[in-house]
Amino acid sequence: MSEKESEEAMNRLRSLIQKHRVCYEVWPEYLMVKGKKEKVGFELMLSGTNDHEGGQAVPGCEYCRQTFDDLRQVAEWIRPREERASRYEIDPYDHSFHSTPKRKFRTEVALSIRILHRHGFDQPVDDCEERCLKEMRAKLAELGAPEGEWRSDQTHS
Repeated sequence: MSEKESEEAMNRLRSLIQKHRVCYEVWPEYLMVKGKKEKVGFELMLSGTNDHEGGQAVPGCEYCRQTFDDLRQVAEWIRPREERASRYEIDPYDHSFHSTPKRKFRTEVALSIRILHRHGFDQPVDDCEERCLKEMRAKLAELGAPEGEWRSDQTHS
């Protein structure tokens, strides 16, 4: 990809971030391993909204599906490209609305990316998962997606 194509892709993704007021949260991923709760990875959840074009908001409608597809473009761009000791699972679209008091119960479409070990799924989080999460957060910041909640004064060039 040329530098010009890369910049165009970044601008397109920034536009999607603005359009859907995308923000994200990170949660630890736990498993019971030998009777003990073990942190084995992370879940990075992208959340975005859509306007339903003046119609009634219905979970799983074409506007929600497009929002999910746009979130997937962001997810594909932020995930590491080279093969590492970790893997990245993007959960399928769940056809439901999500909301949280943190974001004033706005109606959201969500996409989860799980950052886990490629081998030994029950192994504790290590430097590879930590590094991948850090890189993904940096790419989201570069695109203008804040952690936690969208701020109405959010502007990015």
